[in-house]
Amino acid sequence: MSEAIRMAMWSGPRNISTAMMRAWGNRRDTAVVDEPFYAYYLRASGKEHPGADEVIATGEIDWRKVVAQLTGPIPSGKRIFFQKHMTHQLLPEVDQQWLVAMTNCFLIRDPREVITSYL
Repeated sequence: MSEAIRMAMWSGPRNISTAMMRAWGNRRDTAVVDEPFYAYYLRASGKEHPGADEVIATGEIDWRKVVAQLTGPIPSGKRIFFQKHMTHQLLPEVDQQWLVAMTNCFLIRDPREVITSYL
């Protein structure tokens, strides 16, 4: 088996990141995680968001544990670990040294298309 690949895809809202994550999730060799810092972000920031209590209750609220999961063994013994991240959820207090172990990709969409997508 060739070397493991850890792909961290960084996006903002309305950038078709969910479609990209689902495409990667259809691969047999790929494990996928969706916004692993979300529960931590909601708890630490105090942002009001629909369903925040449920996200916090079911997600990991310790950023150190999130980082350990992202850099530890790839789930289900897969070769590729696709991680969908939202840039605003990576708060300043999160140590960013773990990012060097990732292949970091940035999903950028024309702002006009983002604004239009809200219609």
